[in-house]
Amino acid sequence: MKYRWGFIFLLLIFTVTTWLAVWYETPSKYLTVDFLDVGQGDAILITAPNGNQVLIDGGPDRSVIRALGQAMPFFDHSIDLVLESHPDQDHIGGLPEVFDRYNVAGFIEPLFTAETSVYKTLEQDVIKEKSSHLIAKRGTKITLSPGVYLSIIEAHPATWGPRGGKPDSNYSSIIAKLTYASTSFLFMGDASIKLENQLLTAKSSDLKATVLKVAHHGAKSSNSLAFFRAVKPELAIISVAEKNRYNHPSPETIGWLKMAGIQTLQTKDLGTIKLKSDGISVGF
Repeated sequence: MKYRWGFIFLLLIFTVTTWLAVWYETPSKYLTVDFLDVGQGDAILITAPNGNQVLIDGGPDRSVIRALGQAMPFFDHSIDLVLESHPDQDHIGGLPEVFDRYNVAGFIEPLFTAETSVYKTLEQDVIKEKSSHLIAKRGTKITLSPGVYLSIIEAHPATWGPRGGKPDSNYSSIIAKLTYASTSFLFMGDASIKLENQLLTAKSSDLKATVLKVAHHGAKSSNSLAFFRAVKPELAIISVAEKNRYNHPSPETIGWLKMAGIQTLQTKDLGTIKLKSDGISVGF
């Protein structure tokens, strides 16, 4: 009798898991964007209406695994695309763990390499995983789902630092824009004010977005009132740890956001922030 009940239990588990998988694979009308709570760093999970997934950055450490586990179904062990905005620790520290835990089909990075051990490990993991490996180029447009596009707005090669010093990875951050019908999300990586000003001059029409991922965790070396007014987002997201040695976000950045009349949310206050778009509006 105990074997019979054991068989029934296993059959029940199989049935529930199968129906969950079917439900998950059924196309949705919603695009979801999770700004993951990974402490002092960036990690953003995009899930298109057809289920395709993109992870932008992986936070500073393995905390991204916990955050992904909460945002994704327990049976989902694949990610279609990982985009590294730039190779700083707080953006790629958790990516080797992501490659260990998930099947990653594609990987995009800027034309900027680092000499750190975590970057070298990540490059080896990309090769080991046999992921399609692409260098980001301005103008690249990736279709995630019918009507959903991820566009590379800017992807500079290594450029000089703010005072003529060694090349700074922040100046080479990938700037990406996610568009679903009349809604859009602008992801700024750690772009500096210098890079923002270049975008204002050359691509101001491409900057308008419904949601802005504020650059560099709200640092004052990024972000300006002119930039916020050009983007005109309904909502701004700052990914930041509650206690960090950089004192991010800066009072100046918060002041500019308030002056521009932009509602601002921070992961240090809310944890992971999940937004949904039906192509018309963005909500929670």
